[in-house]
Amino acid sequence: MIGPLLLAAAVVPPVETAERAFASMAQTRGQWTAFRAFAAPDAQMLLDGPRPAAPFLKDRKDPPVAVMWWPAHTITSCDGSMAYSTGPWRRDGGRTTGRFFTIWRHGADGWRWVYDGGTQDNAGTAAGDGSGAVRAAYRPGRAPAVDAGSVAGGGARDGSLQWELRPATPGQYRLTVTYRTHAGWKSESAVVGG
Repeated sequence: MIGPLLLAAAVVPPVETAERAFASMAQTRGQWTAFRAFAAPDAQMLLDGPRPAAPFLKDRKDPPVAVMWWPAHTITSCDGSMAYSTGPWRRDGGRTTGRFFTIWRHGADGWRWVYDGGTQDNAGTAAGDGSGAVRAAYRPGRAPAVDAGSVAGGGARDGSLQWELRPATPGQYRLTVTYRTHAGWKSESAVVGG
């Protein structure tokens, strides 16, 4: 059982490659063009809450200058079917900054984002310029239950990574990514929106 999982994960390109291609397309072909090209059919964006991305993106014109972003930290499920990517973003020559949070799903058509949201800090700097990639471990056992108050979420086919979005404060949500390590389950979370 473990052999086929490792083999499947070995042939999946790193999610960092997809995130960089997504960001590059935004710069060369247009921001919303890139969002449409890399979106899964069921993709959600954090607008005034999690909403289907397709209606928002459908006729949206690309801005003259796209937001710039790059992956600083990623977590990929053991089987390579799902990943989480986060890093800094900036626009207006760096005057407006923040952090993005993207959930990716890998299928026959490659990596497609299923959730995209972020924060804005307007402090002129964005944390996390480094690079770090984590691969979840596969061990038999169930993932922790998704919180009943979640408004969006999902998980990898092998159960080694899951994500959920739930209300935090008015206009903000808590994104939590839980993944399997050799020592047990680990979670990372961030408040997004607002």
